[in-house]
Amino acid sequence: MPNLTRRALGRAALALSLPAALLSSAVQAAGPGGMATPGLVEMPLGAYRITALLDGMAPLGRPFFFGPDEGAIDAKLAEMGLGPDLLPAPVTAYLLRSDDRTILIDAGMGEVDLLGPGFGRVAAALGAAGVAPGDVDTVILTHAHPDHLGGLVADGAVVFANAELVMAEAEAGFWLDAGMMAQAPTEAQGLFQLAQTVVEACGDRVTRVADGAEVAPGVRLILSPGHTPGHAVLRIDGGDRQLLMLADTLHSADLHTAMPDVGFGFDVDPAAAAQSRRRLFEEAASDGVLIAGSHVHFPGFGRIQRAGDAFRYVPASWL
Repeated sequence: MPNLTRRALGRAALALSLPAALLSSAVQAAGPGGMATPGLVEMPLGAYRITALLDGMAPLGRPFFFGPDEGAIDAKLAEMGLGPDLLPAPVTAYLLRSDDRTILIDAGMGEVDLLGPGFGRVAAALGAAGVAPGDVDTVILTHAHPDHLGGLVADGAVVFANAELVMAEAEAGFWLDAGMMAQAPTEAQGLFQLAQTVVEACGDRVTRVADGAEVAPGVRLILSPGHTPGHAVLRIDGGDRQLLMLADTLHSADLHTAMPDVGFGFDVDPAAAAQSRRRLFEEAASDGVLIAGSHVHFPGFGRIQRAGDAFRYVPASWL
């Protein structure tokens, strides 16, 4: 394991201890009882319909973001009126439906207790959308972090029993490698163990794919390494409308567009993550394509526009 990876995993392990200090503020901000009903927003996407499914709100804060000029990050947050103690970010999965396909993009946190209470709402949101777990024929995993694969297993059993699990070969090769796990800091080994447990539970229904693979009609998985070695985004072409699902390319729609080189606590390779981020932002801005993200202001649909030598996020208001 490269030294950079070990340092980054150590940072991720440290980040695991941060949320507890922030949870009381997050719960208080959510109000009594938090979200009482499932959160879902649907929009047309050509041959598909895409539905944002809110799994919960992650109580992020300033310690999760870092860079060579910490003062510049503080100044930018102050300029935008954000945080710094609480920078809540949604954890969002997406349901993609056509006449003959029911596809789930990521599955939320599920029962995993990583960022405190208030997660595991994807199943209820699916129900509200009229989809039973057995209806899902494909789950596309953008990467193997707990807030994306935790919802695949409940009470030790696979939730989407009829679904094929699709993930990048590079992602599987990292998290399922016993040698990588052995070299990781002790505090980060639980991330490996969870990924291995979930993937093993899916048995022979796991399909590993290469960069650029068409994983469903009009849906391509594109590697964007850095956040994890096999982190992937999805290009969805519904015919008359396209969407770029950016997954964890950004964890603060406001800060990461304004300062694309800012690192995030769970980035395995922050420099590579920043490089991927800038490349994808440039493509999205050039094409004017609709984007969605796992941690973008719910429901996560919007566009990336250029702003000087950086970018800005503009939420879609025409859903």
